[in-house]
Amino acid sequence: MDMNASVYDLTFVAFDFETTGLYSGSDRIVEFGAVKFKGNSILGEFGELVNPGIPIPEDAAKISGITDEMVAAKPAVEKMLDPFIEFIGDSILVAHNASFDMGFLRAALAGSGRSDIKNLLIDTQQLAKRAYPGQKSYSLQNLAGFLNFPLNTAHRAVDDSIQCMKLFNACAQELSFMGEITLKEVLA
Repeated sequence: MDMNASVYDLTFVAFDFETTGLYSGSDRIVEFGAVKFKGNSILGEFGELVNPGIPIPEDAAKISGITDEMVAAKPAVEKMLDPFIEFIGDSILVAHNASFDMGFLRAALAGSGRSDIKNLLIDTQQLAKRAYPGQKSYSLQNLAGFLNFPLNTAHRAVDDSIQCMKLFNACAQELSFMGEITLKEVLA
């Protein structure tokens, strides 16, 4: 991968998972969401509810709006891994608070006997701290409000992925010099 390539010439996949809780060791994914993009152009979307194989706690259901009834007839998490991995391909991954989502992805991959992915990963929470220092909160919803993004359905995976894409592009623009920023610079 050319680390000096402009981010506007590369393909990224912003992704987000809704989960049964906060701990990848015991909680599970209930929704996969991802958007493939190049610059401001969306090249494809991936969104699927999955059956986590465990009850969705009431507090998690209140946050995402996803209930046990909604996922009862959906495929198991493990059945969605191959289509998700195929969708992301060799794209550069983008996630907000990336360690959270990657923890769940790695737990699901390991639990199904699959190997870890090798894609480059950019955390928009860390990128936003460089682009917009001094914010009171670096949550995705607060940054979206600060940047005046149109409202979306917060805590649904595809909508959060789209917000993450918009945040990545806003950060790249803020950090760019004369309109250009390289992959190496956003990974710094």
